[in-house]
Amino acid sequence: RLVNENDGSILHTHDELIRAFQSDVDSFKSKRKKENYQSLALWSCIIGYCEALATHKDAARRFALFPIPLDSLRRLIEEDFLPLLSQEQNTSNKKDKHSTTKESESVHRQTVRAVSNAIWKKAQNKKSSMQDEPHANSLYSCLCGDVDGKSLDCFGAALLVVIGMNILGFSNSCLTLSEDHAYESHLEDVDNNASNDQQSPRKRATCEVAVPGNTKAAQSKRGKEISHTFEQLKCEHITAETSWLYMAKNPVLCDTPGMVMAALVSNLNCDIDKQKIAADGSKPQVVSRPLYKMKRDMLWILHDGLCMTRFPFSLIELGDCEEHVASQKGMEWVDASELLKSKGTQILRNEKLYIDAISISKTIYEDAQVYPFLYAAHYHRDAGKNDKSQEYRLVESLRLYAEATRVASTYRYHNKDCLQLM
Repeated sequence: RLVNENDGSILHTHDELIRAFQSDVDSFKSKRKKENYQSLALWSCIIGYCEALATHKDAARRFALFPIPLDSLRRLIEEDFLPLLSQEQNTSNKKDKHSTTKESESVHRQTVRAVSNAIWKKAQNKKSSMQDEPHANSLYSCLCGDVDGKSLDCFGAALLVVIGMNILGFSNSCLTLSEDHAYESHLEDVDNNASNDQQSPRKRATCEVAVPGNTKAAQSKRGKEISHTFEQLKCEHITAETSWLYMAKNPVLCDTPGMVMAALVSNLNCDIDKQKIAADGSKPQVVSRPLYKMKRDMLWILHDGLCMTRFPFSLIELGDCEEHVASQKGMEWVDASELLKSKGTQILRNEKLYIDAISISKTIYEDAQVYPFLYAAHYHRDAGKNDKSQEYRLVESLRLYAEATRVASTYRYHNKDCLQLM
């Protein structure tokens, strides 16, 4: 069995789900890395299952989150995902014996390609374009895409490859994120022929895995360095080092199970229908409040467990959850004197999440992230809409939008790289 032996076969309530989640997060430090990534696989299934239940545009096909059939989701991993990995590793090992691949390509890179090809083949949904789409970001959507009408997005592909690689024993495999893309990275193998004095620090190699389709051309692109992507663009003024889509030299490295879990939960999409037009002609955002509550409480556990101290995206997603479904914790007043350089300043804890995200982006990621400023600007814009005493927030939102523009302007524009910023 995966995760805790004492888990029930069914989760009946929100509180039971959150207790199980807290237990697994708490156990990360005491378990082997392979076991942690098996836990991550299970939670990817649980969260993907809940998302599939609660976000269908047709109200008649939306359902309550509970009860959650935990044993059934375990079996989905044990009977579908783990055998897929073992089969691919066995096939890859047989190919290695008769391989004509260049010696310069590592076993790690070959295995990434093999695992990602197997995952995309499993995820193939003939009714889908296999491009980025909502609610296609989990192991559940990969294994059950034909049922839910989903394929796999770039985050889902990278997440499952990294989970698979770690389960297979490649503990060096790391989920690597920009603000709008995900890929695999790992430390390059050490040159065993060099002396200790001559060995240089190990460099980080990258593998592109989010290439949709199952043609030979698509399969051959997976496992390649991200620099290969820019060679194909034939655009000299943009490289992996100047790209926003790849966060230049400052990607977020999810190098602990806690950070991977934070990424997994943060990418839970609670939207039901962004395009629905109301009677007054407006387009109100239709969302799942139960999903937001689940996401909010999971992110607070990860926040308090110090899994998000290097992860601006998780912090702003928690802030977004609090805006939709506020909690007592998010509405507490906290001291922000040090952050705002103003003695005695108190703000809501929710607002502090955005300020923390901006601070981390500046200090750890060389001020390379746009989204923390955008989320904070949206927060002030919305908070001041219906209260004349809060008009100052309009000025603050404009300042933050200007900061977001400043960061965006540091990247060289290309429509296939920065389109999401427009």
